[in-house]
Amino acid sequence: MLIDGHVCREKRCYNCCIETEMILTPSDIARICSLGYRLGDFAWFDGSYWRLKNKRGRCVFLDERGLCRIYAHRPLGCRAYPVIEDNGVCVPDFEYCPFAHELTYDEYVEMARILQRVFVELNEPVPRMLTRSEFESLKRRMRR
Repeated sequence: MLIDGHVCREKRCYNCCIETEMILTPSDIARICSLGYRLGDFAWFDGSYWRLKNKRGRCVFLDERGLCRIYAHRPLGCRAYPVIEDNGVCVPDFEYCPFAHELTYDEYVEMARILQRVFVELNEPVPRMLTRSEFESLKRRMRR
C-alpha cells in the first residue's frame, strides 16, 4: 500500500525526497517545530511559501538509510504523495513515482483529500478530485 509508505520503505525508494520542493503548511511547521526543530533548520521561504530544505540534494529529514526521521510527523504534502496537483486536478505522479501505478482508487481519494487540505491551509484554490472512471482511464493510459 502506498498510503502508509509500506511500498516505499520495502523497496527503499525515496525519489520524492531528492531535490524536494515540498511546500509546508502552517500546521506542518507547527508539528515539526513541536518536535524541537527550529524553522530555519528545515525550511526556507521562497517569497510565497515555506518549503522543505535539502541538504546535499536530499530532504533535510532523510537519513543515510533513506528513511524519514520525522515520518510520523511528516508534512501533509509528503503524506499525499504520489498525488500532486496538475492544472487544478489531483493526479497521481506517474512521471516521477515508480510505484504510482500501484495506487488504488481508494488510496487516491484519501491522498487527494490530504492534498486538498494543503490548498485550504494555504488559502489557494482547491484542486478537484478525479472520478473513479477518470482515475482508471488515466492509469490505463499511463501503463502503455
